[in-house]
Amino acid sequence: MKFTTSDPDISTIYNRIDDGTYDLQPEFQRGEVWTKNKKQRLIDSILRGWHVPPIHLVAKEDNTYDVLDGQQRLTAIRDFVLNRFTIDGMIEPVDPALTGLDDFGYEQLPPARKRSFNQFSIRVFALTDYTPDEPHELFFRLNQPTSLTEAEKRNAFIGGPRNQVRDLVAWAVGEGLAAERIGFSNARMAYDDLIARFLLTLEKRSLTEKVTAQRITNRYRSTMMFPDDTVYQAQRSLKFVLDLPLLGRAGSRKPNKATIHTWLCMAAKLHRHNLLNTYGSGLADVIDLIEQSRVKPDLATARDRAVLTVFNDRATSRVADVSSVVLRDLTAWMLFSARAPLSSGAALPPEEIDRAWKQASQVNADRALYEFAGSVKWGEFPWL
Repeated sequence: MKFTTSDPDISTIYNRIDDGTYDLQPEFQRGEVWTKNKKQRLIDSILRGWHVPPIHLVAKEDNTYDVLDGQQRLTAIRDFVLNRFTIDGMIEPVDPALTGLDDFGYEQLPPARKRSFNQFSIRVFALTDYTPDEPHELFFRLNQPTSLTEAEKRNAFIGGPRNQVRDLVAWAVGEGLAAERIGFSNARMAYDDLIARFLLTLEKRSLTEKVTAQRITNRYRSTMMFPDDTVYQAQRSLKFVLDLPLLGRAGSRKPNKATIHTWLCMAAKLHRHNLLNTYGSGLADVIDLIEQSRVKPDLATARDRAVLTVFNDRATSRVADVSSVVLRDLTAWMLFSARAPLSSGAALPPEEIDRAWKQASQVNADRALYEFAGSVKWGEFPWL
């Protein structure tokens, strides 16, 4: 199998699609699946003069070509030239030169812009001298699943917030954040995701605002750094969790991302109220109890078991739901207050904790506690 390389401009590419030289629908190709949003992003990249991945073609004896890889890109270019969709001039990062083209079709482009678009070149590889099996094997290899995690996608946003997260991850790894001590590795940038979510939670000072992947991505796009006091609060909370005696202890349960997020938020709350040194050992004991109860239920008293059941259920399913975040926090503080009572006027009102324990005796403790959390605005701003 040999390749010939060329760099035709979009005008040439469109003409070859139009006259049938490039077949966008050979038998091995899928249908046209890109959304309008994806097509607009490709056109946006071309208008900015950014790199577009190369096209792979298979040369045939009649001087036509099957599109092996790049079908969706070529379809988007064809559809734009045919005025089937318009430009989105507000795609991040917003370019003032493109906002004036918002909702313009191809035919509405100013002459200089249209000329620049038409002259944009794309690298094309054409396969020649191949055996019958080689194009399909190359198609298979080019289209191997390579889905990136949201954290991996965000890593491309080189800037202040992303660098702050990376610095915190590097520091935390040096302090013992490792798969041998917790329940997951950083193979797909899971630590970056954990810390980014925690920083956003601290910045919002609330547990009731869902930290979605899109919200984190938008924060990465921003030029505004996380405040120094937020980063410091995150670092002190991470240090507390990474120093927990249960981490790495033989036979100990390794916490997952959901429970680590809860422990970080609890430590952050104590830190904000200057209580982490006073109550840190008590919090560590409660965390140990909760983590170990997941494999050794007999460690808990009969009174604690209903509360532990709610916590553990919300730590293994629907973990990112606001309801789960709030219920993990509430039940953990209930168990904490039973062992290390906070003085009146401290981080948590003791009377609310007492009322929460009464709800735990209901037949459906999960529902009763969640309704109670809503009635007292548990986790709402300002919380952390």
